[in-house]
Amino acid sequence: MVAILGTMFFMAVMAVSVWSIVDSVRPRLGRIAFLLQYGSVGGVELPPAPRVTLRGRSVPVRMTVPARLRAAA
Repeated sequence: MVAILGTMFFMAVMAVSVWSIVDSVRPRLGRIAFLLQYGSVGGVELPPAPRVTLRGRSVPVRMTVPARLRAAA
């Protein structure tokens, strides 16, 4: 009996998760169908992502906090 209840519980959890996925995809079905039929619209390509580099020396950051906030801390 416990095994049946446990199975039913996990089936209910799976049903809720599938329902939430379907519910979130449903508003986008038109766009998905359009993209599957016609492909993406060719336009200007995006520039490459900037490369993050560290140059120069590190500078310590100094914060100024009003006196009333310092007293509260």
